[in-house]
Amino acid sequence: MEWVKLERYAEISGDTVDAVQARRKAGKWLNGRECKLVDGRLWINIPAVSQWIEEWK
Repeated sequence: MEWVKLERYAEISGDTVDAVQARRKAGKWLNGRECKLVDGRLWINIPAVSQWIEEWK
């Protein structure tokens, strides 16, 4: 599965909901790439986040 809900992402990654929201607000994670709102729920793209981590400086 490529996309998981934010709560599940936080559970499996150890990342926090606040950290995810801060990355979105700062423009580090883009809607439609690393994350996406669907029916008012935030979904996280696991492969895109993995790529972001690999490329992060």
